[in-house]
Amino acid sequence: MRGAIILLIVIIAVSSFYSTSLLKLDNIYASTDSVTNTTSEKSIPVYMITTRGDLNFPIGESGNGYNDNYQFGDINQLKSQCPAEIAIFVHGWGNDEFKAKERLDRVKMSLENSNYSIPLIGLSWDSNKLWDEAKIIAKENGPKLANFIINYIDTCKHQHNKDTNIRLMSLSIGARVLLSTLDDLHTNPTWNNNDYKIASVHLMGTAVDDEEVSKNPLDIDGDSAIKHAYGKAIQDEVVRFYNLYNPEDNVLQPQPFQEDGYIYQIYPFFENDLALGQSGRDTTIATRDQVSTPPYYEINVQNQILAIRNADAMEDLHYLYCGFTTCAVTLAGSYDFGLCGGFTSSYVCKVDIGDNHGGYIGFRDSNNINQLKDDGAINIVVKNWKNP
Repeated sequence: MRGAIILLIVIIAVSSFYSTSLLKLDNIYASTDSVTNTTSEKSIPVYMITTRGDLNFPIGESGNGYNDNYQFGDINQLKSQCPAEIAIFVHGWGNDEFKAKERLDRVKMSLENSNYSIPLIGLSWDSNKLWDEAKIIAKENGPKLANFIINYIDTCKHQHNKDTNIRLMSLSIGARVLLSTLDDLHTNPTWNNNDYKIASVHLMGTAVDDEEVSKNPLDIDGDSAIKHAYGKAIQDEVVRFYNLYNPEDNVLQPQPFQEDGYIYQIYPFFENDLALGQSGRDTTIATRDQVSTPPYYEINVQNQILAIRNADAMEDLHYLYCGFTTCAVTLAGSYDFGLCGGFTSSYVCKVDIGDNHGGYIGFRDSNNINQLKDDGAINIVVKNWKNP
């Protein structure tokens, strides 16, 4: 176990890596939204479903949300109300139940900051595992979430005679959950016979390979038991699909930061590939195998990710740098995963625009954790919802 986690410390001698020239469909969005007060006239109702403990079907969570600020709603009541649209958010890697609540709450506050009131459901899944195991679990959660969505939309349609738009969002490896969900919907007879569609999908900081949005399985590199060509499912099952990418994401990019003649990198080293969330889709794939626009769009959101070290305002022990030893707070607790590689007390952590992999869903105010400092890329999500 120690060896597996210590392997997260990746030190590569400085050398030329690989480069790619990718055509982007959208320009960089400038960050103009400064958040000073997150009080909103419309408070978003929040629900949580969970598959933790290897449940075969997501069940509703009761109890309080993050920091006991509110209670989770009853998911069965939501199914009987069938509002016109709902959003489902899937968190990323290394999140226990408490952090899953925190991520969901941050999405809630960021949506409220944009004055967009929509019932918000968070999927809490067993992502607090070693990376390779988490990838498998993420893919296995796709059919589980697909079953929940089919049950929800079918109940609204046939029992309450109401149509509802399903909007999906994910952070990091949560994208593999959503892509696996779309793949399962793609072959589901109930879904297809009723001609159901997902209204929108937003992947943020996407920790899957850049070729996995191809329609051709022959384009896929790596373990075919985990990695998959999701292009056909995207093409057929989604009205609008957005990949919010960020070239400077320190967790995803090749050679994200350098110290003492060494280069530290995370996703490209372990996956031996470029990440969809860093570089956008692989444009070397044949045009016939590319997902068309619409439904597929890419937006560079680098400037939405502010130069802030700690998105969730938590102090964490970072296995990337500490292993099982104890790190000083100045080395481990004051910045997010992937940001800094300092091993000495004199090291100064420098964070620039776009670096923070945890910032897509917003940044908490460290002086008041119940408020936002910035809403990350969620304002872009809301713009897309309002103007598809």
